[in-house]
Amino acid sequence: MKETIFISEWLKKGYPLVYKSLCHAFDECKVSFQMMPYSNDIWCRDFMPIHIGNGKYVGYNYRPDYLWDIPSQRQYITNQFAACEDFGFEMAEIMDIIFDGGNYVRCGEKVLVTDKIFMENPQWRPLRLIERMEEAFQAEVILLPWDMEDECGHADGTVAWLGSNRILMNNYRQLEKGKDKPFTKRVMKILEAHFDITELSYDCKIHPDSWCYLNYLETDNGIILPALSETMDCDNDLAALECFKALFPKKEVVQVFAAPLIKKGGAIHCITWNLFQQ
Repeated sequence: MKETIFISEWLKKGYPLVYKSLCHAFDECKVSFQMMPYSNDIWCRDFMPIHIGNGKYVGYNYRPDYLWDIPSQRQYITNQFAACEDFGFEMAEIMDIIFDGGNYVRCGEKVLVTDKIFMENPQWRPLRLIERMEEAFQAEVILLPWDMEDECGHADGTVAWLGSNRILMNNYRQLEKGKDKPFTKRVMKILEAHFDITELSYDCKIHPDSWCYLNYLETDNGIILPALSETMDCDNDLAALECFKALFPKKEVVQVFAAPLIKKGGAIHCITWNLFQQ
């Protein structure tokens, strides 16, 4: 199955240094990429349909509260159907719920979603909402607690799938204040019932934005990893590079300067979308 990575034209216009660095990474990893025909924002992962396998996609109502609740931000809400018009595929299903793609992490036969989904869809009974997602995603839905430090409430800021029942969890143990680490414990308790967990941890003084490294993009040939520094040589960037090289020994790890994105709350996974075609 052919895979193409799409990014928004607004990335090139608004974040030229990030765009240049990302294009270099795409070349290094031999990634086929194109510009998205239509978008109102750079966060393609959030507003584009979700791939559930075999070239099948699921649509949804993209009306996130972090944009919709602020009238001046509504201009950045991309119409999902307009964005998909030129791609020529039919969606397997369209969910009649408010959702966004950043709150979806596929892990084999399971899907991880944060419980912010209930706040966004108060008109739904919780159990029926879960059933509806499972019908559309054709997978078991597992709920994770919402990391309240992330207003978007996205699961892809908490975990990533490593395959073979292995899951990668962000470095909450380093980031969370206090000795008890209540959020870390809650996430661990849920995940360990289903997966073998690898926790990210960096051997340096931790920058508050070190959460960003989990927001990487995995391709067939490489790992495209966000970097905090333009020269990609700050302590956290170097520590993350070594960590991901150890996690993915058979793939090239290429870093991308992403600080302007990170300031907005996202990184590389957020600005990319995968199109799979037969």
